Amino acid sequence: RPSNAKSTTQPKQGGRGLQFTMVLTSNAKLQEKLDQLVALATAGDKDAFVRAFVPLDLTEDELKGYLDLLKTDDSEWENLKAEIQAIAEGRGVQRIAGDQVQHAVFHFVHPMMAQCDREVGFDCVNDEWRAQG
Repeated sequence: RPSNAKSTTQPKQGGRGLQFTMVLTSNAKLQEKLDQLVALATAGDKDAFVRAFVPLDLTEDELKGYLDLLKTDDSEWENLKAEIQAIAEGRGVQRIAGDQVQHAVFHFVHPMMAQCDREVGFDCVNDEWRAQG
């Protein structure tokens, strides 16, 4: 893991001695973006969430297509919400690749799917953190 990532080991909810790793980004602006995305997702504001999440180089048609997918596929939306919340909280994050200045890729265990390792990447473009395309 990069030396600038904050890592702790916490007991899993319920005790039982099981352990999981929590890794949070050390970049305050990226953490702010993640927290904003969690707030939009929690509020159910799919339009604002998508506009804040997708890469800046997406066309309006591509953006609308992705938004339509999230509006019609509840499982896709619920999985995305869970993933963003998990990485914002560092829950299940095993490591963060990249410099966390221009690039960050979160490697984590999916919070809703057993034995499903995931990666979600973000790039900082013009001082704006967005999902990788």
